[in-house]
Amino acid sequence: MAADSVVRLAGTGAYLPARVLGNAELAALAGVTEEWIVRRTGILQRRLAADDEGAAVLSWHAARAALADAGMDAASIGVIIVATTTPDHLTPPTACELQANLGAWGAACFDVEAGFAGWIYALVLADSLLRAGRGDAALVVGVEKLSTVTDRADPSTGPLFGDGAGAVVLARGAGPRAVRSLSWWADGRLADALKRPGGGSVRPFDARVLEERSHLLRMEGTKLFKAAVRTMAQQAAAALDAAGLTLDDVGLIVPHQANLRIIEGLIRELSLDPGRVYVNIDRFGNTGAATVPIALDEALRAGHGKDGRPILLVSFGAGATAGAAVLG
Repeated sequence: MAADSVVRLAGTGAYLPARVLGNAELAALAGVTEEWIVRRTGILQRRLAADDEGAAVLSWHAARAALADAGMDAASIGVIIVATTTPDHLTPPTACELQANLGAWGAACFDVEAGFAGWIYALVLADSLLRAGRGDAALVVGVEKLSTVTDRADPSTGPLFGDGAGAVVLARGAGPRAVRSLSWWADGRLADALKRPGGGSVRPFDARVLEERSHLLRMEGTKLFKAAVRTMAQQAAAALDAAGLTLDDVGLIVPHQANLRIIEGLIRELSLDPGRVYVNIDRFGNTGAATVPIALDEALRAGHGKDGRPILLVSFGAGATAGAAVLG
């Protein structure tokens, strides 16, 4: 394979807001106990963004960290893709606001909304664009301010979601952590299982939507649980097969941090050694499209993956959408 057709992971970065929201406060809001939250989700705390920290600001912090890790400046970036379900505005794209904040004037910019698997979708797009010669480097960000669309009084969703951003820089050329394979998937028959019923073009935001709180997330967790476990296992297998690898070849597995029970279900489904699976949902909650890049950055900075073995990333989200990637 020619060096200019290889795309590699050049740097990672993440940003978590300072404010910590613990289970004691949430339990009172949702009418449950702290023990119930831990048993059902595995989450002990999550982060909340400040009022002036929107998706663009969260992205900017994570992007700067990723660029610094890659040893690159913003002028090197040819494309910026932001995956989010919680943009600051319905228009313009968050990616354009991020470009302005970074000064990455040479970059094409757009957002991807593909549920919480959106960052994997963005990775597929960035990889394809770089391989097609549309730039030498890409910035791929997953960001959410889910605190703005979460009903903390709803036990099924209130304890789950937090805020944060993760970013990677992809670059053309040979080097470690090459993008070996990517896969993606969707099944619109599950579209109603996780959605915000109001606030869109069918039911525009008005007094009734506000009164009904239908602009907030609603989820059928039972319907999604088995689908998430099964589909992430299938996507992992598809990406590994495309890379010519097996699970035994992988050194680090970074799954979407949706719910600890889902991660444990994936471990059972694939007969994985839990020690190879990176988990941080207990500290950050479900940060949507940001979970995988946040966890990847944290894992690599903690020294995981130093053995040079391939890394498997896998995600699942509303839509339903899913995808996986093999690096290295």
